[in-house]
Order: sequence, then C-alpha cells, then structure tokens
Amino acid sequence: MAVVRSACPLNCPDGCAFLVEKTKNGLRLYGDPLNSITQGFICSKGQALAKRVYSSDRLLFPLLRQGEGWKRLTWDEAYALLAQQITQTLRTVGSWGILHHYDYGHNGALRELDQRFFQALGGVTEPRGSMCWGAGYRAQEIDFGGVFMNAREDLEEALTLVLWGRDPAVTNLHLMPHLLRAKKRGAYLIVINPNRVKSVDFADDFIQVRPGTDAALALGLGNIILQQGWQDSLFIKEHVHGFEAFAERVKEFPPERVAGITGVEVSQLTELAQRVSQSRPVSFILGHGLQRYVGGGNTVRSIDALAAISGNIGRNGAGIHYAHQYHRGRFNSVLLAPETYQSRTYPHSVLAEELLKADPKVKLAVVTRSNPLVQQPNSNLWREAWRQIPFKVVLDTVMTETARNADLVLPIATVFEEEELIKTSWSPLIHYSQKVLDPQGEAKPEPILFTELAKRLGLEKDFPYTPQEWIKFVIAPLEETYGITLGQLAVGPLYAPYIPKVAWAEKDFKTPSGRIELFSEIAQAEMGEAVATFVPAKTQENSEEYPWYLITPHPAKAIHSQFHEDEGFKVFIHPYLAKKYNLTPGDQAIVETNYGQLVAKVVVSEDVHSETVVIPEGTTAGGLGVNQLIVGKLSDVGESTSYYDMRCQIRKGPLKET
Repeated sequence: MAVVRSACPLNCPDGCAFLVEKTKNGLRLYGDPLNSITQGFICSKGQALAKRVYSSDRLLFPLLRQGEGWKRLTWDEAYALLAQQITQTLRTVGSWGILHHYDYGHNGALRELDQRFFQALGGVTEPRGSMCWGAGYRAQEIDFGGVFMNAREDLEEALTLVLWGRDPAVTNLHLMPHLLRAKKRGAYLIVINPNRVKSVDFADDFIQVRPGTDAALALGLGNIILQQGWQDSLFIKEHVHGFEAFAERVKEFPPERVAGITGVEVSQLTELAQRVSQSRPVSFILGHGLQRYVGGGNTVRSIDALAAISGNIGRNGAGIHYAHQYHRGRFNSVLLAPETYQSRTYPHSVLAEELLKADPKVKLAVVTRSNPLVQQPNSNLWREAWRQIPFKVVLDTVMTETARNADLVLPIATVFEEEELIKTSWSPLIHYSQKVLDPQGEAKPEPILFTELAKRLGLEKDFPYTPQEWIKFVIAPLEETYGITLGQLAVGPLYAPYIPKVAWAEKDFKTPSGRIELFSEIAQAEMGEAVATFVPAKTQENSEEYPWYLITPHPAKAIHSQFHEDEGFKVFIHPYLAKKYNLTPGDQAIVETNYGQLVAKVVVSEDVHSETVVIPEGTTAGGLGVNQLIVGKLSDVGESTSYYDMRCQIRKGPLKET
C-alpha cells in the first residue's frame, strides 16, 4: 500500500511527522526516519491516534439525545436542528446567548474555522486566557518583547542543561536524543522538580524543590550570584534594563531564607548558583507546571532574570526554552477581522462562575477541540452551569464526558481522514498532513461541517474555500516570500526558513527599552510588581485542615483526557504520608479539598515530595476527573489557570480490595 505523509495534531512540544500506511489490519503508523525531530520513532500517544480511527469507541453518526438514550440523525436533520437552534438564539437572546468552548485538542490550522464561524454570527460568548501556559507566555513577552527560543539541536552545545519543571523523558521524548548527545559531549544535566521524575534517571543532579516555590529558588540563586560577583557585568551593562532594581529585590532572598521556603539546602543553592553562572552556556528548559500557580508569571520572570544576569541569552547553547512565536504573522489567518464582530469573553479559570452570573444567559453551547466537564477547574460547578444551558452540542471523535451530557453529538474526522496544515508553538516544522483514508461512518472533517452549516445560515461568503483551498490561502505568504508551495510540503515537512538557530542573537529585544526588562512598567501595570518576586501560594484553604500540596501532572500515555481508558484514580504519596495516615500500597484513600473529594488507589513512592499528593490528570470516575478538587484561580499575569495552587488532605478510605 502507498505510504502517506501526515503529522501529529496533538498539543505536544514534539510536533512529529508521520508516515502512514493503510493495511488490512488498520493503519500502520511510524515516524519519518529522515525527519530531524521524529528521527524514526513516535510515542504511544501518536500510536493511539491511529488506533482511534477504527476503534469501537468512534462516533460514526450524528446523535440526538432522547431521554437516557440516543437517536441517530441524518446530517441534513442535524444541520437543520443546529441551524434552527442558532437562529432561535440569535433572534431571542442575541449572539452572546451562544457559548463556543474550544481549546487545543487539535492543532490544525483549519480547526480555527470553528472560531471563524462564530465570529461570522457576530461574536459569541467564549473563554479567554489560557488553561495551560498563559502566565509564562505573557511573562516572557514582558521580559524580552516576545517568546522565542533556540533550536532544539542547539541544546547539544550547552555546557549546563537545566530541566526546570520539565520531564521530557515522559512528555517530550524527541528532546531526549539532543540532551543525551549534549551529555556525551560533556554537558551537566540538572533536574529541578518537586518530584523525582523519570528524567532524573539521565541527570547529573536533582534539586527537589517544594511545590510553588520556584520563584524564590531563582531569586535566591540571583542573590548568591550577585553576592559572589558571578554575574556577567558586560552583558548586563549592554543588554539589561532595571538591573539595580533587581539587585535590590534579590536582597530579600538570602540563602537561609530561600532554603526555608524551598526546602533546598544552602550548599545546594550555592553549587547551583555557581554552575548556572559559571559553567556556560546554560540552557534552561522550562515546563508548564512551574507556572500553574497564582504567582506563575513572577516565577518565569525570575528565571528569565537569572538567565539574563548570567549572560545566558542570545548565544549558542544558552537561553530559555519555553515556546516560540516565530510563526506569528507569517501565515494568513482564517479568522475574521476583529472589527467585524464583538465577543463576550471570560477567563477559563472562572468561566463556570461567570456563566452562572451571565446576562444574557447562554441558551446554546457548542464545544469543539475540548472536553470542559473534565478539563476545566471546579468540575461540580461546571456541571451546574452546563445543566442550565438548554441545548448543548459537542463535536468529537469519541463520546467524551462532555458529549455524554450534551443534546446533540456530531462525529468528526480524525487527522488521517482529512487534510490539514499543522504548525505549533514549539516545533520549527511546517507540516501538510494529507488524507490517508475516507472518514469512518458518516464522520465529517470540521472545516466541511462548518462550511455546510454556514451555507444553511446564509454565511457562505465567509466560507468560500474547500479545505485544500484554505490551506493554500493560509500558506500564500510563504509562497510569496520564500517560494514554499503546497506541493513542496507534500514531499515532507519543511523547517521554517525564518526560524534562526539562536533566539535573540542580535539582542534586538522588542521591549520599550530595547533591552531585557528586569524592571518593567508593563509588569507594574499588569501584575502590580515591576520586578519579579516570589508570590506564595494563594491559600483559600485552611492550611491546617488541608496541609498538603495537590499536584495533577500530565499522564504518561495521554494528553489531558485524550486516550485515557482506565476508570478511577491513583494517588502517589511519599512513605512519610503513608506512615502518617496508615496507608499501604493498594489501599483506597480519600483525597479531599475544600471543593470536593475523590477515592483513589494508593501508590507509595520515595520519588514523590514528602509534602505532596500527586494525582495525574485525565482519568475519571463516575464521570468526574481530578478537577472536581480544584477551584479556578487566575494567575498573576496572562489570565492562566492555576491548577497547582491547591492544598488537600488525605485519609484512609474504604478497605483494601481482597
């Protein structure tokens, strides 16, 4: 059979290129051995995409709720019903009576046609901010004037590598070959994390930091560097704004105080400060968990400042690896011009609360690329807000928890059953993901679904193209500037020609001062602090009643709630907590916060911080996920959701199963 080029649409740093073959037993999926990122292998999550195509869980036909069951509809009936609901809502409430909930369940460029559709209605109610990374993203925009990072192959030129809150051995597999090659050349690899994650197995040093105290750690390192005179004074003089204010700030974080806050010994702090300032170049590779706190923006600003004062910006083997904006402005957008519509927006973290108070009320909800009843914080409140919406529609490939609680479910195509253009905020590659096979059952590609629905509502002028024509429209600036055509992308993914190997090599920072801003008037206006500081966890809970940190990291074999098959929760705790609460492996424990409780099977591990209760996100029990324990809290900047800023209690639950 012919091999077809495709790409991974998941919200993952790797951005893999796929080679796909249709066989009598399903799809054979493997990584492109000639691709610099995929290097011939793909992870289990990529393989799960192929398995989903023929899965018995696939949604194959439009379904309308009838009592406790479902009635199969034709697409004409489904379109007519949805068009009627939209028209009625527009007439009786207005466009704000429609909620469109979406996120990054699929990274295809054409998937944004869902937003275009609702923009064409005049603008609806929708979330804003971020469920994932907004605090760190906005912090880097403030500090540098943009979010950019060196090429991943540049990591091989580092002398020191710091995995700060990042576990690529689990969540970023294709980064590992670069890290291992760097180590082979003599680089020193450090992992900073509350828990002993898998990447520690490959590291030279592990710094176990108390959850939510990374900013204090970074500022304490800054204190030691300045006290010892280890800073790069020339770089600071030429490229840093606000150094004096930062120097005053770090005086508040002497080593003894920082050791008390973070749990990291003074000797470790001193050794780490010396290494990141003297064993250069240093690459700081940041995860998203460290900024999933109310003080998340300050945390990333503190690490940015640490890289700046040590001269680890704008040079080979150095810098901060978080994300990039290189693709921004290089493509045509499928979205409508902002002046043509007016949406009503609420931050993700408090969306349920705002929907319950909203005026006008939401009468119709449409969910794409997301599963809010599991993914959003405060699950119980979300269910109440969801129940109050009269008619709810979900577009997905399988019956998610949100779909199970909807009125109309529409089956959509997988990435292998449609054409797409895929580019991400981590990968330098541009992929043309080609169609491998026809959609199963009556599933439809989302671009076609919204185009056909638009025609029924008289919006055909806003949807003039076929999917392939949309892709050509999106990449038209590339063809004009660089001669890149769809035909070239069909041969294989291209490394974007506008992405340099080294970020900020020209030191052309896009800040008001033209320098890295350790003191920022923008930060003062948005965060209330011009200089990065440590913001203690925002404890709305009584710390005596709920003394332990609740951490809900990514699972190893899933992306949030995608691909999870297990029912029920596992809770990972340190032997200290196991002994304190008389818990043994396999016991059922009750984990409780001020907002809910769940029962989980106990796993005891010395890898877990002794003050931390860890429940990987994504799994459910009785339809509820771990976010039933979490209340929505806004980050200090970037309107990000602070999932990790929670305290909990744990106790022995039902008796161990026999």
